[in-house]
This record gives sequence, structure tokens and C-alpha cells, in this order.
Amino acid sequence: MPPALLAHVLISVLLSLSLPLAAQEFTPTRNNEHRVALVIGNSAYLQSPLKNPVNDARAMRDKLKKMEFDVVMRENLKARDIGGALREFRSKLRPGSVALFFYAGHGLQIRGENYLPAVDAEISSEEDVPHQSLNVNTVLNTMEDSKAGVNLVLLDACRNNPFTRSFRSGAGAGLARIQAPSGTLIHYATRPGSVAEDGDGINGTYTAALLAQIDEKGVPIEQALKRVTVRVKNATKGKQEPWMEGSLTGDFYFVIHGPTQITIQQAPADADAAAWQAAEAANTAAAYQAYLNEYPKGLYAAAARVKLASLTPQGQAAPVPAVPAPRVKSEAAAEDRDTLMWQQVQAAGSQEYYETYLKEFPRGKYAALARTELKRLAAQEKEQQAQAERQAWEKAQQLNTDESYQSYLAAYPRGSFAGLAQAAQKKLRKEAAASTAGQSRTAMREPPRPADDRKTTPERPEKKKQDELRQAAIYELSLARISAGDYAMGAASDDVSDNPEADDAARPQHNVRVGNFELAYYEVTVGQFRKFVDATAYLTEAERPGRSPGCHVARQGGEFAVERSANWRAPGFAQTDSHPVVCVSWHDAQAYIAWLNGGSAGYRLPSEAEWEYAARAGTVTPRPWSDTGNFFARMFQSGKGSDPEQPPSRSCRYANVADESLKKALAWPVTHNCSDAQAYSSAGGYFGRNGFSLYDMIGNVSEWTQDCWNPNHTGAPSDGKARLSGDCAQRVMRGGSWSSGPVYVRSAARQKGAASYRATDLGFRLAKTSP
Repeated sequence: MPPALLAHVLISVLLSLSLPLAAQEFTPTRNNEHRVALVIGNSAYLQSPLKNPVNDARAMRDKLKKMEFDVVMRENLKARDIGGALREFRSKLRPGSVALFFYAGHGLQIRGENYLPAVDAEISSEEDVPHQSLNVNTVLNTMEDSKAGVNLVLLDACRNNPFTRSFRSGAGAGLARIQAPSGTLIHYATRPGSVAEDGDGINGTYTAALLAQIDEKGVPIEQALKRVTVRVKNATKGKQEPWMEGSLTGDFYFVIHGPTQITIQQAPADADAAAWQAAEAANTAAAYQAYLNEYPKGLYAAAARVKLASLTPQGQAAPVPAVPAPRVKSEAAAEDRDTLMWQQVQAAGSQEYYETYLKEFPRGKYAALARTELKRLAAQEKEQQAQAERQAWEKAQQLNTDESYQSYLAAYPRGSFAGLAQAAQKKLRKEAAASTAGQSRTAMREPPRPADDRKTTPERPEKKKQDELRQAAIYELSLARISAGDYAMGAASDDVSDNPEADDAARPQHNVRVGNFELAYYEVTVGQFRKFVDATAYLTEAERPGRSPGCHVARQGGEFAVERSANWRAPGFAQTDSHPVVCVSWHDAQAYIAWLNGGSAGYRLPSEAEWEYAARAGTVTPRPWSDTGNFFARMFQSGKGSDPEQPPSRSCRYANVADESLKKALAWPVTHNCSDAQAYSSAGGYFGRNGFSLYDMIGNVSEWTQDCWNPNHTGAPSDGKARLSGDCAQRVMRGGSWSSGPVYVRSAARQKGAASYRATDLGFRLAKTSP
């Protein structure tokens, strides 16, 4: 009988079956895989404790150890221990590893990002979440940067929890969908946006199904997780349905040795699956060969070859699948293409994919679902845009300047608050005109001063006005509360760039304990610094007459040179009051801080250790994000770079760095292969916040710290305080800027500058000690 005919006969027989099928023993050995797992179970929450997660984690640990996983285990993870858990996990991973992350406990989403709160988290608002939780994206970045071959994420974190009760509309129920990187498979205990209960037994419903399934021998991971879904749906009578995102580039089996018991739960959804199940039912070399002849690149082709090898006598080569004759396009084949494409579309989960599916299959069996998903994505995008506009409007109101309202109107000329912004501008301009007229009338009544009695610098306003300006400046400040914690400061041994000097400056990596402190969400802005100057008539070092006025300005070809007329008011590019102030020296920053404090202690520059702790925000990778682009990024990234020899960098999605825009403006020689559409500095908040809700910690402008310069971390304090020994004529700058290439766009990167140094890519951020 021809192989193709045999396959169709077997399919017909199988479709009438519903009983379990037993497969014969086979013994192909697993490749020498390096398996590493991070397992976390959180039960002892301050709010709403759970009974099962620690049991779940222990059972999963024991199961994985039997499967030769090197397990990093954490029970009731506290906020200060998040970084340590990630570091230990990352230290065990190596290129090609199988990396698995299992979590049981509370989970929540904020603006599309998923967070797993520590058991000691004290969360009363959204701002408390990032620095008291493990960000799921951080785990994914750790896996990506280690170049693991297979990444598996199992999240039993959809339990209903108390944290979101006082949150704004940005927080949703359950967990959000994750755009899984290539080679990553994510399995949720229930659908994204839904919640699941903790369960009545010793284990949660989802974990119990997972434990019962994953050691079934010879079952690919995708098939195993589908069977977990069936188990959970049956156990909950359809109330809870686990959900899968992403895909693997190869095949993975938890267990491949020994006899296999395979239970067919339901009729196959497409011809490929039907042929595979028919081959499994027969469990003969001829049946698996027939499947491979019909579907040489089918979903189960790799599994078929494994089965075929087990049934081929030792020493005899397995037959090579014959190249099938051209197939007649049939209804079954069309249905197969429909299903295969839909599976890829679901894995991507983006608008472009759903639109492509509908164009290919306008009347396909998943067309209605595709249209529903498109409506959901459109509604989600609309809500995100509305949220961004509300934030822009709130910021304009907080600054309450003509420039801030103009900035809002430039971004949202027909926005919901456009009328209010225009009204606010009119009011401010009217008040300014009235003030100017009053000053003119006063000037007309006063006799002119003698020429030799006039001053070259602005006069200070009266004491009452000075205090009002200082209080207004303090009122505008907004600082995040950063909880104490331990972390590994400096560059890891595998964090290597093409600049050995920069690498050496960031080493040796050493453990640091940082106390509680506060750090400003944004870099100090032009508007905030202006209040200081208006109140004190202060002249920055760039403005003072003498031998070295001016500021270092970027020139063609990648050099910085002093421009004598440049200062914080006129850096050589457009800026508003919302932009970070630049062309300020370390001395200028200290003068601003002294004015804010009014003679007492309070605000200060962060120490170098505090700065890096906040920039990492719990991450252990060279950058807070992974720079390994996934399939979606490669296909649809609108801001990709022009170098076809390099993959597009993801840095431009997260930070204002040296990019295509700067290359075009100034022929900048070293850039990231992407475009963020910002040649120079950008207004605070233009790019997203990090895991501690801080903006522009990496990129935009470099930031002064309190520390004196030392060539490396040898002898550095371990308590997180500023290092005040060494070359104190020079101070440490951190974070990289809009002019920085990849070497300095790293959490551990350090640079030095004379305390009097000024540049158009250098500013500062405020810190404060907390009890």
C-alpha cells in the first residue's frame, strides 16, 4: 500500500477512537542537556497569605531534580533577596542551556507588565510595586542574555489578590500577555487577564496538573502543556483554562526514556495532528515512515524520527523519508495551513499578524477570533494612548508653565485637554503681561541709577519671593522610595565590551548592601533649575566671566569641544522646561542642592552604589533590558537601524542613546543600530520607566554622583555610601547619554569628569536618605 494511502487509512481509523493507547518501550537517550531551573513559591504574604505555593514549589523542585535540573530554590522570597536569586540563576546558565522558571504565588499587571510581589511587599499604590516585586520581563531578559537554548516559563501566579484594590486604571486582573522572545514558551495557569483560585488540595489546581503530566515519557513539551490544559479545564469544569504563549525553535522533552502511556484527549483539530495520532496508534516503523512521507516538515516530524529510531533494529539505518509527490490542494490541506498559520499568529499576538491571517483566510475557521483579538488590541492601544495623554497633561499641570502646556499641545493638538491647556497658557501670559507692566510703571517712577552703580549680574529677589520659589521647587519634586537590598555591584566577568579600559573601571564585581533611600523619578529639569537661578541670581560655571566660560558641545564626527556661548539656557539644541538641565558642573549641582535644603541636610546626589542599584532595578544583565531582538522585533521594528550586517538593537525602545538620528545629524561614528527619533536630549518621561519606576536612568543625559573618582572598585565601601577618598577633584558620572554608544549604555559603566566639567549631555538627579 502506498505510504500516503496508508496514512489516510490510519487517520480514518483513528477519528473513531477515544480510548487510551499504550506505546511500546523505546530507549533513545536524551542529548547531554544542561538544565537549570529557578523555582519560587510565595505563601507568607503580609496581605492575603496563600496556603499552596510553597508546597507547589517544593513539589516542583523535587520533580525537576529527578529530571536532572540544577534547581535554584526560593521559598517566601523577600524584596531584598530578589537580586540574589536572579544572580544565582544567571550564574548557572550558559549558552545552549535549558532554562526553566516556575513561580507560584500572587501576581499582578500594571500597564501591560507582569510583577510577582515579594512576601514582605507593602503595596498601597502602583508606585510601590516595581521595587518590591520580581518583574517577569527581568527573568526573560536574564534567560535571553545567557543565550539559553530553550526557555520555559511556568506561571501559577493568576490567583485573585488584594494589591490592586487602590490602584488606578493601569492595573488589571490576573497577568498580562507577554510578547515571548524567540525560543521561549510561557504557560499561564489561566488565560491572561483572568484569575484562578489557590485550590483546595495540598497543591494548586494548575501545579497539580503540571506535576501529574510533565514526567509522562516521550511527550514533547507543547503536547505536555496542552494535556495540562485539558486536566485543569476538567478539574475546574471549564472555569479555568491555562494559556500558552510563544514557541520553541527545537523539540524538548522532560523525559524521553522508557515506556510511554499516551492518552488521546480529543479528536485532532487538523490533518497533520490526525496523521500523527494515527501513527502513534499503530506504533510501527511503517506508520511513522508514512507520517514523515506525508508531512516531512510537520509539527511532529522530530517526534516521529525519534519513534522511528527506537523501532529500527540496532545497526540498521532508519529509512530516509521519500520526497512526496506534489500534493493536490485539498480541503484538508487548506484547513491544515489555516491551523498552522493561526498557531503562529496566536504566538505572536500582534495586530500585524492578525491582519495578515485575515487577509490570507478571510473566511477561515479562526476569522471571528482574529477580528475579536483585533478589536481587543485596538481598545488596549486606545487606552494606552489615553493613559499617556493623561500623564502628559498631569505633568503639564504640575510644571504649570507656558512651555509645559505648549509641549502638551505639540504632542496632542486635538487632545482631550487641549482646550484647558490653551486656557492655562492665556492665563499665564496675561499674568506675565500684567507683571511686566507693573515693573515698567515702577521703573518709570524710579530715577535712573548712575552708570558706575549698575551691576552686571541679576539682582536677587526679596527674601519672601526667594522662599516662595524654593518651596515651589520642592513641591514639584517627586522621589521614589527605594527599599534596602543587597546586590552585586559592577560588571560581571562575562560583561565584556570592546573597550577594556571601561570594563576594568567597572570591576571587580562585589556585594553591596544599600540602605533605604529616595531617588527622583526624573533628572533635574530646566524648569526646576530655573527657579533656583531666579531665586538666587546664581551664575553657573559656564556663565561666569573668566578664562573658561562655556560648555562642551557635540561636534561633527563624534567629538565634544568647548563652545564659549553655550550654557544651561542655550545648549545648542531645542529644549523645554521638561528637558533635563545640562551644562551644569558638579559644583553647580551642589549649589542647587544647598539652596533646596535651606541650610539643613536633606537632598543630595546619590552615591555611585545607590545609583547602580536603582538603575539595575533588580536586573543582573548588562542592561536593564535584553538587547537580543526577538522575531517580532526583527520583522516589525519601525525604528531599526541601517546596518544590514547587525541585528537591530532594542536599546532605542528603552533609552535615548547614540542612534541613527545622531548619526544623521552629526555623522556620529559609534551608534546603536536603531533609531529613537531623538538626536539630542529628550523631555523626561519620553521613554518608559524601569523596574523601580524611574525614568532615564540609562541614556538621555549622564548624571553626576557624589563619589570621588577611583580607577576601579578595589577598596570600595560595601555599605552603599559614597566613596569620598581618591581623586576628589574628579567625580563619577553614571548612566550614559544621548551621545553614548553601547560601551557606556550599561548599568555598571562608569566615567569621570572634573568637578567643574560641563557638557550638553551631562546633568544630575536628586537623592535623599530614608529612615
